[in-house]
Amino acid sequence: MDSEEFKKEIIPMQSAMQLMAERMVGSAEEAEDIVQDVVIYLWEHRSGLEKISNKQGYCIQAVRTRCIDHIRKQKRQGRHTETLIALSNTTVESEVEEVEHRSALLHKLLARLPDKQQRIVHMKYLEDYDTEHIASELHMSANNVYVTLSRAIQTLKNELKNTIA
Repeated sequence: MDSEEFKKEIIPMQSAMQLMAERMVGSAEEAEDIVQDVVIYLWEHRSGLEKISNKQGYCIQAVRTRCIDHIRKQKRQGRHTETLIALSNTTVESEVEEVEHRSALLHKLLARLPDKQQRIVHMKYLEDYDTEHIASELHMSANNVYVTLSRAIQTLKNELKNTIA
């Protein structure tokens, strides 16, 4: 089938294909996309159209099949979307609860540390001071700050392990 025959036999059926697709999918834009896909498919396979005696029936059936595929795809995506939304809500809520729990636990464990270790941990991790600045403020050597900080971290790790276990 050449382009003239295609224009003469297939293109006039586009409005009928469009109406049927609109009824099936409920959206003019989606129906237009489906019909356009079918027309492109028919154009690409136009050599085989010569063998078909009822071209109108073939075109309508092709649109019907594409509409059914489109509806099935939407249903699958809808199910996946609902599942993802439910999972994301559950995940976010559980993550927030977990962060709040860990934060409360960490504050409780920090309160158990000796005052100097508490102050150094606070300055280092919450106020973001470097070791030299902490040393000058607390009138300690930088090495002393490092050792005290290491002991505090080790104590927190051990307490955390004991609390979780």
